[in-house]
Amino acid sequence: MKGKMFREKLIKTALFICSVTSIGIVFFIVIYMTYLGFPIISGWLAHGFDSEYSVLPYMFNSIYLALGGTVVGIIIGLPCAIYLAEFSNIRLRNMVKPALEVLNGFPSIILGILGFTLICTQLARFGIYGTEGCTLVGWVVLGVMSLPLLASVSEDSLRAVPQELREASLGLGATKWQTTVEVLLPGAFSGILTAALLALMNAMGETMAVLLVIGLVIPPPITLSPFAGSNSITSLIAYGYQEVSVGSPRYLSLFAAGFVLFIMTALLNVVIRIVIANRRKTSSKGSKAQ
Repeated sequence: MKGKMFREKLIKTALFICSVTSIGIVFFIVIYMTYLGFPIISGWLAHGFDSEYSVLPYMFNSIYLALGGTVVGIIIGLPCAIYLAEFSNIRLRNMVKPALEVLNGFPSIILGILGFTLICTQLARFGIYGTEGCTLVGWVVLGVMSLPLLASVSEDSLRAVPQELREASLGLGATKWQTTVEVLLPGAFSGILTAALLALMNAMGETMAVLLVIGLVIPPPITLSPFAGSNSITSLIAYGYQEVSVGSPRYLSLFAAGFVLFIMTALLNVVIRIVIANRRKTSSKGSKAQ
């Protein structure tokens, strides 16, 4: 009995140490980025983010790229999830699901190389844009990257809708497609929204895939044209880190840009947690009402 209690206490202590260590690592990274980037951040705040090495164009393009890639992923992934959840047979579903998991495990740089060689060169061939890339190619690459997450989580959300709702809708004379659109999609909306927000957060933090296909314009234009060259905060940090000297203003601006990206993803993470909490409350109220 004493040995069992000792093992449980040891495991509890080890888990506590791991938790404190992970929190400490995150805290150290945030403090270090803030310390190095504070001179640049204070300059941005003092001049309305319009000073030298301004991060505003990169913030805009990061959000624009992430939103566009998430929309592309939803356009492809949501119909895929609907088909797998409601219209496909078990054999096909068992083939597609592992394929999506394999795609999810693809290195992002491979998708970036494929996007560059297969799309950028074709755009240049037809005179739409140069071979260096543009925002549209970044959308396509990020959409393909977010497809497994969006399709898998959306399918799970659709299949989690109670079977009684399907049977009631079909019993009232609705077709299977009407049941899917008017009953299942509203019932799984919170789960689909959570998947979209997770895909958006992943797209905002993606580096190597977009680095190869967006053009790396410095500074990037603030434009809605999908055929314009672009740049993102992650690409700025990854590419700019090779060309700066330690301690220079541009070097410090990279840490300031990293801090801004951390704030953006942290706020998005808060939104995701709020959505998940509201989903759980709605589900618990629905189960109590039943």
